[in-house]
Amino acid sequence: MAVTSLIQPGSLKYAATALRESGPRAGSPSTTLPYKYAADSEALVSDDSTRCSSPAKAHASYDFPTPRGLPSSFTSAPSTVRAQESFANTTKVPDGAAPDSLQKGPTENCCYKFLDPVLPHIRDILPASVACELLDIFLTDPGSSLFRGASPYILTRIFRKKSVLHPTNPRCTTPALLATILWCVAQTADVMLLHVPGTRAKVVNDLYDLSTSLISKRDPDRWRRVHGGLRAENEVPGPWWSAVTSIPSTTAANEPAGGVDDVLTYILLSIAVSGGDFKSDCYKWWSKALRLTMSLQLNREDERCPASVSPCANPLCSCHRDRSDATFIELERREERRRVFWLLYSLDRHLSLSFNTVLSIPDSYCEVYAPLTEHVWENLDVIPPRCLPKRVIGPPVVATGTGYLEYFLPLMAILGDIIEIHHRRRHPRLGQQDDIYSVSLVQDLLSTYERSLEALGRDADVVPPSTTFQVSGQSERGLLNGMPASVLNIPLPSYRADQSKVVLITAYSTHILHVLHVLLHGKWDAISMLDGGDDWITSKHFSECALHAISASQSVSTILTIDPELTFMSYLFGIYLLQGSFVLLLFADRMPQLGPNKSVEQACENIIRAHEVCVVTLNTDFQKNFRKVLRSTLYSVRGTGTTNWEEHLARRRALSLYRWTKGAKGLAL
Repeated sequence: MAVTSLIQPGSLKYAATALRESGPRAGSPSTTLPYKYAADSEALVSDDSTRCSSPAKAHASYDFPTPRGLPSSFTSAPSTVRAQESFANTTKVPDGAAPDSLQKGPTENCCYKFLDPVLPHIRDILPASVACELLDIFLTDPGSSLFRGASPYILTRIFRKKSVLHPTNPRCTTPALLATILWCVAQTADVMLLHVPGTRAKVVNDLYDLSTSLISKRDPDRWRRVHGGLRAENEVPGPWWSAVTSIPSTTAANEPAGGVDDVLTYILLSIAVSGGDFKSDCYKWWSKALRLTMSLQLNREDERCPASVSPCANPLCSCHRDRSDATFIELERREERRRVFWLLYSLDRHLSLSFNTVLSIPDSYCEVYAPLTEHVWENLDVIPPRCLPKRVIGPPVVATGTGYLEYFLPLMAILGDIIEIHHRRRHPRLGQQDDIYSVSLVQDLLSTYERSLEALGRDADVVPPSTTFQVSGQSERGLLNGMPASVLNIPLPSYRADQSKVVLITAYSTHILHVLHVLLHGKWDAISMLDGGDDWITSKHFSECALHAISASQSVSTILTIDPELTFMSYLFGIYLLQGSFVLLLFADRMPQLGPNKSVEQACENIIRAHEVCVVTLNTDFQKNFRKVLRSTLYSVRGTGTTNWEEHLARRRALSLYRWTKGAKGLAL
């Protein structure tokens, strides 16, 4: 049990923490709508009709009456009723019999107005004060606290912390997204209530039922296009049809559309499900996220019309979109759309490697500005629009900071190129083409990223003046920091470079860099590597793989020194740890023929230890199985275990579950 589980009070006592820098209100009035009315209200309402005109505007109301005469299929039972029914036989206790920690608190206990839209839906699941504790964890940056660890499934917040914490006008967010955020955080949150035996599983299951119920009501797939508008699937038209007003908004192509909150909801569902034991179950949410992204044209947010006259004749062209004045509200809204897209883009590369699939979002689809750096994004309200950095279309390929989109997105952009090369090699007709030039380009990108990582480490030693945000006049520094060299002395709140965060970023990124070299030059499938049916083991590519596999193991040792519990990026780290270990498994397997090698044994021990820590931090079967395979191989080499044929077959069976051959599904079991 972590330290916080022993000292953390059950009630909310964190109003004075640094996370509440914007000053939450003393107590938010609870929503007074009847519970069923509030739960049903979101049905058929699109993002445009429920949220405020901007993230910074006042909290939107979700009480939409059902149109008179609407068939029963247009309304549904409250989302939590389904959750209650699924636990009807296990959760009912006599009045007064439940411990104090399980009593549901009133919504007045919530001091975050940001959570108001979801409070009526969760009042029978967990107290409002606990929801505030979960939001505290949501706002925690990975690696910033030993006592309140961040959720492994919240890779980046997307939203500005100031918008979330605004005491009177926080960002308007759909109940579906808020419930999904709470569900993601509750799975690993070190909150006292969730340590009561059986409580975490019940709360997590109830929140999942609530999240999926709320988002299903907003699902554009529930509608189909007909001449004259939209019609709900499986519905028969009737005289009431013309009176229906609570139907989804449509895109320029008359497609039913949700909003950016819905895309983020689907993404979070995909992340958390893919991080569990039933990884392939994430596909249903992932496909919805992809299709809704394309419908909303998030991948073409900054597309420019090629016509000489604007607006052009094409009614679907980007030049016909509403381009209002560049107010702060509009800037924030559009940057949120970009950040959601780049999160989806990076996860597409990560899941493609994990599940052995081709890319769903090729780079040729992307007409989006690279995201702003975290510091500029969080302080967007105090930077004049004319002083914002010059924007570039496409993903960054250098490390510019310690935020997820600053260091991990560039790695995923390079990984996408490697995945393209890998699958092109397998193409039955195009696979025989020489890829030397493509490999050389990727190697240059990896070298450039490595240099930017070194520059980031040097910059961490330089503390800017306390009242300004300054950028060196050197063009290289301006490029690496994402800020043009001409932008100097922008007044911003004081900040200090977090050297410990830079050390973490450098260690993890260095390991992933070495693994990307292994993926570029090597085989991805462990059994194919062990069988050695070709001359790969005698090629130059194998030498590159061996060099970087050993270096990756040394990086793992460094990571374990500075992050012993591997909590910084536990959801993401597993697949890179696994792929970087296959070459070491090959070395260990060949030691009986080649003789003992202390360096290989030590490298394998580092990998085994890392897998053991990962199993504790984020329990996954593939890491358990690979640890057993590698440990069994070392035992057989050292003569401390059985070396019979059955042991060899057992290792093969374990590895055969996770294949990266043609048509195999990787970790997607």
